[in-house]
Amino acid sequence: MTQVQCLFARPSTWLLVAALLSACTVAVDQARPVPRHPQACGLVHAPVCGRRGERLRTFGNACMARAQGYQIVRNGECRTSRPQRPVACTLQYAPVCATSSGRFRTFSNACLARADGFRPVHAGRCR
Repeated sequence: MTQVQCLFARPSTWLLVAALLSACTVAVDQARPVPRHPQACGLVHAPVCGRRGERLRTFGNACMARAQGYQIVRNGECRTSRPQRPVACTLQYAPVCATSSGRFRTFSNACLARADGFRPVHAGRCR
């Protein structure tokens, strides 16, 4: 009967294999970014405010926000620190001189001056 020797039965063979495999290791210095998978979101309009870092943004729905990598902060639109009120001014021509931050400017009427953040100082055009 013939005896077959196994190649891996010798300790020296295991050392050789271990040395070869240790040369093939890969070190990762930085974590890989998580790949974004395309996501299909419904067209349901249910606005949410999302945050990514310091940025706030309003989305049509929560699915759209999450698909862009935003975390939901609240239901509804993101609010600015001071809500903007719509201003409706007439087209009446009654010129005024108005000021803001040391600048003077002529407006068609006082309402338009205030709507643009100016304070009327006198009737008529600025000189």
